[in-house]
Amino acid sequence: MFKKPTGKKPRIAVIWEQFASYHLDRVEAVGARLAGQFDVLAIEVATTSQTYNWPPSGAITNATKLTLFPGQSYETISPLRRLWRELRALIGCRTVFVGIGYDRADIIALSWLLRLSGGTVVMMTDSKFDDRSRWAPREALKAMVLKAYSAVIVAGRQQRDFVHLLGHHRHRVVPGYDTVSIDRVRREALRSPLPPKSDWPFTFVGRFVPKKNLFNLLEAYALYVSQADGPPRRLQLIGSGELEAGLRAYCAELDITHLVDFPGFLSACDVSARLAASIALILISVEEQWGLVVNEAVALDVPVIVSTAVGSTDALVRNLCNGFIFEPDAVDGIAAALKLLAEDPQLRDRMSAAAHERAWLADTERFADAVQHLVTREPDAAATASIARFERSLAETG
Repeated sequence: MFKKPTGKKPRIAVIWEQFASYHLDRVEAVGARLAGQFDVLAIEVATTSQTYNWPPSGAITNATKLTLFPGQSYETISPLRRLWRELRALIGCRTVFVGIGYDRADIIALSWLLRLSGGTVVMMTDSKFDDRSRWAPREALKAMVLKAYSAVIVAGRQQRDFVHLLGHHRHRVVPGYDTVSIDRVRREALRSPLPPKSDWPFTFVGRFVPKKNLFNLLEAYALYVSQADGPPRRLQLIGSGELEAGLRAYCAELDITHLVDFPGFLSACDVSARLAASIALILISVEEQWGLVVNEAVALDVPVIVSTAVGSTDALVRNLCNGFIFEPDAVDGIAAALKLLAEDPQLRDRMSAAAHERAWLADTERFADAVQHLVTREPDAAATASIARFERSLAETG
C-alpha cells in the first residue's frame, strides 16, 4: 500500500501535516545533502487542510514523497486513522523528524511507539513560551510527553529556550528549522521584470486572521499617508481569510481604499515576485511563532517592519540595520518607519544590503546542517561550523 525507499541504505523520514513550498524546500535540501548515505522519506499526512489554503504539493527530486490520505483535508481524518497510517509508514526508519504539533493525540502515541520500537524521534518546532498563556501543570505534563524525543530542531533562540524549559537541556537542540530555499525564492522573483522603484508598495503576506494585527497595520498606514511628503506608497495585503470584509470596511473608514490593494491568495512564485518589488515587508503580528515570509523578504534583500512577537527577529532581523522592530500596538512608530523607508532611498538601500548579509540564516541549508548533524555518526565539520555560526547569531540582540 505504501511506496517506501528501496536499497540497503538506512532510512530517515520527515513528516508534516501538509506540504507547502517551504516543506518541499527543506526535504530537497536534506535529500541532496545526504544523497548516498540515507534514503529520505518525506511524508505529508493529507493533501489539504482547513488552516492553510496551499495548493496540492508537487514532486520531490531528492526524496521519496508519500501522501497518506491523498485528496483529503487533515482535520477531517480521525487521530486513530492518522496514527495507523503514520505508524505503518514510519516503522523501520532509523530516525524520524516530526513537524506536526506535539500535543496531537496521534503524534503523542506515534512518538512513543517509534521510540519503543527502537527508532530515534526528533521533534521539529517553532513554538515559544509567549505564544499563549502557560499553565504550569499542563507544561509539566507536556515535559513528560516530550521525553519520547531524543533531540530537537528549533527555529531560533526563543524556541530553544522553551524546549530547555520543557526538559530538553540534556538533549541535543540545534537551530535551523524554519527556513526556505533562497535559490528558489530568488529564481521565482526573476521570472517577472521589476517595475520602477518609484512604484514599489509596502507589502503584507499572510492569512487575514486576528493574530496578524491587520487593523493596527491599516491604522499605521493611514497615519503614514496623512504625514507623507508627496504621493504615498501603496499598500498591498496578499492573502485571504475571515477578516477580509472587515479590513475592506476599515479601509473605507480610514479613507485609504484607493491606496490599498487586495490581490488575494497568491502562489509562492507570485509572492516572490511581488516581494522583490516591495519597499518593505510589514508583519506586526501579536502572535507569530516565526514568520517564514520574513525569510523570503531577507532572501530578496527587502527591509522588514516587524513586531516583537515575530519569532524570526531572533535570527533574521536586526533593529535599524535591516528593518524596524516595534511592539504590535506601536502605531505611531510603525507609521514613522513607513515614512522613513518611503522617503529615504539611501536608508532603504542600506537596509537592503544588511538584509542580504543575513540571508544565509534563512536558507534551507541550515535545516540540512541540523539534520546531518543529528543523523550522521561522525559529525561533519562544515555542518558543525555552520550550526555554531547560527548559534552565535542567535546570541546577538535584535
